Amino acid sequence: MAGNQREMERREKRARKDRRNKKILWIIIAVIVLVLIIMKIFEININSVKAHFTDENGNFTLTEGVVDDNFPYNLDSSQNVSVVNINNKLGIMTPNSFTILNSKDAEADYVFEHGYSNPILETAGIYSLIYDQGARSYRLDTVSSAVYEQETENSILCADVSKNGTVAVATTSSEKICDITVYSKSLQKTLHLSTSDGYIVSLALSDNGKKLAAAFLTGENGDLKTSVYIYEVTNGSADANAVELPHGSVIDISFTSNNVLVVGDSYAGVIKNNGKYEEIYAENAISTRSISYTPAGDLILAYNSYSNSTDNIVAYIKPNGKIKNEIKVLGNIKSVSASSSLVSVLTNSEIITFNLSNSEEKGRISTDDSAKSICRMGSEIFIQKQSLIDRSGE
Repeated sequence: MAGNQREMERREKRARKDRRNKKILWIIIAVIVLVLIIMKIFEININSVKAHFTDENGNFTLTEGVVDDNFPYNLDSSQNVSVVNINNKLGIMTPNSFTILNSKDAEADYVFEHGYSNPILETAGIYSLIYDQGARSYRLDTVSSAVYEQETENSILCADVSKNGTVAVATTSSEKICDITVYSKSLQKTLHLSTSDGYIVSLALSDNGKKLAAAFLTGENGDLKTSVYIYEVTNGSADANAVELPHGSVIDISFTSNNVLVVGDSYAGVIKNNGKYEEIYAENAISTRSISYTPAGDLILAYNSYSNSTDNIVAYIKPNGKIKNEIKVLGNIKSVSASSSLVSVLTNSEIITFNLSNSEEKGRISTDDSAKSICRMGSEIFIQKQSLIDRSGE
């Protein structure tokens, strides 16, 4: 009987220990889940957290001697600088060079001198496309290496790249007005056409590279008119229906899902999958100040109602053209940049961050007129100030 009693006590002890271990395990899991939820809500970048607990040799540490970053990062120019998010790294183009900068420590992961006189940058996914507008050279790169560089027969008007590395290039034409050529990332030609429909001022590829939108500018009775043609790249056909846009200059066209968002200097609209244009803001209803896109392809449009107004609106617009929210901002807007749920607005004196959905102000950072543009990435904001890039977390 005594033996049975001791065995029962041992089993009960093991059972209590197992229950305690399971409880501790569930507490740890709950804490991890809670931390992940908090990081998601406040858009905390995990790389930034890791950086605070990593020494200069890459080892974990809790000491004071943590090497955080090498910001501010010096540039080779202060003018005509483009700073964009490329696969959670900073893509920086200057008139002389292109750099892929690690946003954690400001180390340059990939650098080259492009040698172009009028470089224009387009990005999608891991790809960057730089073309020499008015000349004949362009190149495709990933965030870590070159894919190819080649020359066109005629002068480049505009170009675009998709997330799978497909490249579309519009040039002047030897026979007609313009040529359009589309290449896969392996330089296989998937579409080529010559057209006299007008001068091409903008191109946009769908994410998978299967559709191409081209904005043509034409003159009619002394009046300028812009129309968008949408081509099916996969069938190689030049057939496309023209969708006429409101009067005014086209600033940007972009595929979002199966729709094409169109932003002009005084209007905005969407071309639906059925080929119909629907206005978001009517002609002459707005004066566009700056645009950006969220990682999901939502349009962030900063505008005012007349050109010299200091009372600006930041509109949050879904790919179907529906306005989800409008945020009022006092001050001249120089640049906007958005993450999945936050938008940061650069004015002459500060950077203001808002929640996209409910307009709640999330933070302010004082700056000065030296700040030219911003790029938001998760919980961090990267600021171009003359010939350097600085970082400011919130």
